Amino acid sequence: MLFDAHTHLNFEKYTEEERQSLAAEIESSDVSYIIDVADCVESAVQALKDSEDHEWCYAAVGIHPDHASTYTDADIEEIRKLAAHPKAVAIGEIGLDFYYGTDDRDEQQELFRKQIRLANELRMPIMIHSRDAHQLTMDILKEEGAFSDERKSWFPARTVGGKTVPDARVQMHCFSGSPELALEYVKLGATISLGGPITFKNGKRAAESARQTPAECLLSETDAPYMAPEPLRGRPNKSPYIEHIVRRMAILKGFEYDEMAQILTENGKRFFNIDQK
Repeated sequence: MLFDAHTHLNFEKYTEEERQSLAAEIESSDVSYIIDVADCVESAVQALKDSEDHEWCYAAVGIHPDHASTYTDADIEEIRKLAAHPKAVAIGEIGLDFYYGTDDRDEQQELFRKQIRLANELRMPIMIHSRDAHQLTMDILKEEGAFSDERKSWFPARTVGGKTVPDARVQMHCFSGSPELALEYVKLGATISLGGPITFKNGKRAAESARQTPAECLLSETDAPYMAPEPLRGRPNKSPYIEHIVRRMAILKGFEYDEMAQILTENGKRFFNIDQK
């Protein structure tokens, strides 16, 4: 039983035949659940179609910061409508990405804030993309109430180290910050989601974040078709490759593979309120 908490079966460059072939691979693998994550209105529509076609597929709907200079308020309203679908389980992926420069910095922040507000209005989990913008991402999340006591009151608390603590249902997708930042996010009520980089030779910071973050506050993801794990690095990623990520996480956390897989699956089901509605 494996849970891919962030993948892109809806990837726009897939042909329908390729998408169906990938779905068949997932069907025949040990993957029990995937979250098919959108980056715009069109991919959100496809993600929801995927979720209707496959019992194990759920969707996140949102607009990626790459679209900050072209989105419209009508797009936000469309995301609101799509979020009402019974298999839409989160708003995402949303956030900030300054890797290629900051020409649209203001537009990214505006789009990010609008979608946090939408997630709060709808009382839904949020999936955060943050690249080369760690401090600003946290500042905006705080300012927009993503870690507020009110938001935490909407979701059941979680048990961490034997203690019951509030859960803000904020997924830090493909977390690339420091282990110290990961723990700061956990204290705020966020969940750290890790993928292929924890298997890379140069992924020591991601691996250390996995090691230090409480197991109850972790999610496993592929971000397919991107960032395939070792020993498959350089190939297009696929959800079944989540096995390599979970095996590495088990080693880092000191668990047996089956136990780690079970913990991560239960974390994912709880985070996205799957099989608990």
